[in-house]
This record gives sequence, C-alpha cells and structure tokens, in this order.
Amino acid sequence: MQDLVKDFVRAARFTPVASFQRFAYVCGGLLVLSGVFHAGVYLVDGGPWEGPVSWRKPVVFGLSFGITLVTLTWIMTFIRPRKAVGWVALGALAVASLGEVFLISMQKWRGVASHFNEDTSFDTAVFSAMGFLVMIVGLMTLFVAVRSFFSIDAPSSLAWAIRTGLVLMLVSQAIGVQMIVEGGNTFGADGALKMPHAFTLHAVQVLPALALVLSLSESSELRRLKVVALGAAGYVGLIASTVVQTYGGRGPLDLGVVTSVLALVGLGLLVASAPIALRGLGSPLPPTTALPQSSR
Repeated sequence: MQDLVKDFVRAARFTPVASFQRFAYVCGGLLVLSGVFHAGVYLVDGGPWEGPVSWRKPVVFGLSFGITLVTLTWIMTFIRPRKAVGWVALGALAVASLGEVFLISMQKWRGVASHFNEDTSFDTAVFSAMGFLVMIVGLMTLFVAVRSFFSIDAPSSLAWAIRTGLVLMLVSQAIGVQMIVEGGNTFGADGALKMPHAFTLHAVQVLPALALVLSLSESSELRRLKVVALGAAGYVGLIASTVVQTYGGRGPLDLGVVTSVLALVGLGLLVASAPIALRGLGSPLPPTTALPQSSR
C-alpha cells in the first residue's frame, strides 16, 4: 500500500511545485476552510439551507471555488508555463476566487442576498463586483484550457482527461453566465440551471482521477486512453440528462423517459470504468516505465 501511494504521488506530480502554485494552493486551502467554517456555523445557527439568504451560499461557493482553484493549480504542473505567465494566470485566478467568496460570505453575514440583489446602491456594487470577478475566473480557466491543447507534459490518457474536464468546466461557466442573463437559477417552468452547472464543473476532478488510477496499472497507454474515453462518455451522458431535464423546463425530480435513459446509460458507463481502472493496482509498473512520455 505504501508503494502504491508513492507511485500515485509520483504519477500525479504533487511535488515539487512552483512559487505561483504554492500561493494558489494556499488560497485554495483558505477557500475550502471558509466553506468548512461556514458549514459549522450553519450547524450551530441553523436556518433554511435553500433560498437566496442562507448559509448554503458561503459553504457551497467556498468549497467549490477552493476545489476548483486547487485543481487548476495542479493542472499547471503539466502545462508548465513560464514563471511570469504562471503568476499572472494563477495569481489572478486565486485573488478573484478569494474576492468572490468573500463578497458572497459578507452578504450572508449582513443578512441579505448575494446574487441578483440590487436593493441598495451598495448591494448593486457588490453584485457588479462579483460579476467582474467571475469574468476573471472564466478568462483564466479559458487560458488554461487553451494552453492544455497546445502543450501538456502528461501521458495521453491523463492529458485528454484534463482537456475534457477543462472544456466541460467552460460549459459550466457558460451556464453560469446564462443564470445571470436569466436573472436566476430557473429555466422555463421548473428547470434548475444549477444542476448542469454543477455536473459540468466537477468533471475536471473526476476524469483526471480516473486517468491517474489507470496510470498505476499494467495496462498499455492505448487501453488507458480507451477507459478514460469510456468514463468521459459516461460523464457526458450524465450531463446530457441534466441538460435535457433543465432545458425542458422540468424539475430535477420530474424525470422523463429521455432523461432517465441518458442518466442510466451515462452512469453505467462511468461506473463500468471504475473497476477497469482499479484492476491491476496491486502490481504497478516499475518506476522507469510507469509513466509514459509526455503528450504534446
């Protein structure tokens, strides 16, 4: 088990990290701690979980922005930008993420809604600032995604897992923009835009994790790539089910035939990729051949 953990750390390249990555990791950790802290506040203070003024906002946004920032920071290990470029990209991303979560949390502590709140000139300014900060996050995510298609120092299976996850993250941010345009999270009668938004956002964690587990097995790189493609197809199927459900104006629990089929097929493919990835973990490749050469 200890050797397996060492192989995983080596394959994931968690260390060493550049100075701009250390800064971003610290900021990401602070965001996660903010989410955990507000979860504790919710347990003590209580109140509704849903609604425009609830502890759900600082909890969910703290955890989500924190995990996303840490993930993008880790991905930069494989993109390997110049120091100045790394500081600009991750520095802007980290500061914008901290600012966004701070403003959301501040509004909850003030007892007012954080989103779509223009009741006072101050609330309007806060919401406008949030929009500006989210725009920066989106632009930096776009930068990382584009760079990943030009040069990425990773095995093909991991490279395409990262690229697919980043593209889906951009789709998630596009849905977030639509929420602003719609003036809320509802599309049509009962469609919940936050469902496809959330599903697409976290593919960038799920798919690379699948590729990393595969990198510890004796499978050939071609086979690993096929398994990643299988998992990606399953994840896209799940996303498609939420998209059909939402843009059909139906609530998350108001399941239709098409939605159910897409969800079952997608979940089946994604689940099927897991045991394939886990197979062979007991006998990882030797260090000299465990990590295929970079994919560019």
